[in-house]
Amino acid sequence: MKRYITILVWLLSSFCVKAQEFKPMEHNGLLYQEMANRTSETETPALIIYLHGKHASGNDNQKQLNQTGVRNISAYIEKNRIPAYFLVPQCPEDHEWDGRDDSSSYADEVEELIAFYLSTKDVDTCKIYICGVSMGACGCWKLLNDKPNQFAAALIASGQAHRAYPSDFTATPLYVTVGSNERSYDALTWFTSQIQKEGGNVRFDVLNGLEHREACDEAFSTKRITWLFSKKRD
Repeated sequence: MKRYITILVWLLSSFCVKAQEFKPMEHNGLLYQEMANRTSETETPALIIYLHGKHASGNDNQKQLNQTGVRNISAYIEKNRIPAYFLVPQCPEDHEWDGRDDSSSYADEVEELIAFYLSTKDVDTCKIYICGVSMGACGCWKLLNDKPNQFAAALIASGQAHRAYPSDFTATPLYVTVGSNERSYDALTWFTSQIQKEGGNVRFDVLNGLEHREACDEAFSTKRITWLFSKKRD
């Protein structure tokens, strides 16, 4: 019995450590979680932004941490001892990241958050990455369009660009994924092919047989996250 209690205590303590990797933060009304992985005294930290999907919206500053992409990226950063600030903002329920459907854009607040970190933290400006899933993917497209020369690379899962053209996305290396059974399959297949024709650097993976939720989870594989962190702006 004592052995089982010891194992249980170890498991609970391990969970607490994992939960404490992120700290709840706020900037000008934008709720977000920060994971500060300061593993090097000589290497300047990267800055990674992850935009969640619609079902993680709210004002609890917690739901967005439950996404597979957040867990996989944070585990990758920790395992590979990557110096980084990993930020996971939360969008209110009455907004969307890219502001479509007549709601105001909440991507502007993310741009302000990035500017805040660039002005107040020691961040490697050649290693700023943007990731997003579903509604968050739509927000990624907007941020890339608004700031075409800011990001080193983007990992975009199961979300379309709105009010933009393929030629707007040739400045940043992109990795885009979509499930073969998703509504956005045709649109993303066409859009990424047109970015390539415009001279853009884009990888496009079709996740065969997957619906939206499964495709969102499968997008953030070790292979794609490795690709993301391999990029650096000149």
